[in-house]
Amino acid sequence: MVALFVLGGCTPGGDPVPSGTVDPVVESITPTPSPTPTWTGEEQAAIDAVQRYLEVWTRISQNLEAADWNDLWTVADELAISDSFEIWTGWRMKGYYLVGSPSFTPDGVIAGMIDYARGNTYTVRGCYSIAGSTLVGPSGQPTGQRGLESSLALYQVFIATDGRSVVTKSSGMTEPC
Repeated sequence: MVALFVLGGCTPGGDPVPSGTVDPVVESITPTPSPTPTWTGEEQAAIDAVQRYLEVWTRISQNLEAADWNDLWTVADELAISDSFEIWTGWRMKGYYLVGSPSFTPDGVIAGMIDYARGNTYTVRGCYSIAGSTLVGPSGQPTGQRGLESSLALYQVFIATDGRSVVTKSSGMTEPC
């Protein structure tokens, strides 16, 4: 923020200002940082599961012909996998692939079902952004299919009692974040 002070012909220090000149005084205002969420161990495990899922999903999407689609089984279950396989099949038929990486920034974790014998479920909420990625065609040119640059997204995660975690469902919303 820049403020100019000319009060009664004096600078803030009290010296007279020569006629026709103004000495700028620069004030530095430090913005208040947004608080960084603090996650419990289980909440962080759910967030980590989503990030691993997105890393594998992106890696496969970038090289649909050579990638092993079954790698998704290490980070997701049937429902999430069938949705992804359906998307990738359509892309592969058209010669599409992903360049760059989408990102996900979590802003909340909600505990769901608790089953002390099997594990717990969590819903991870956050902003999914495609700003850092582009879907391209066989010639390497963007397909023009962008949609929302960023939107709220929900990922349901199951964390088993043995510590294994998988994304069980993902859903994008139509509201931007």
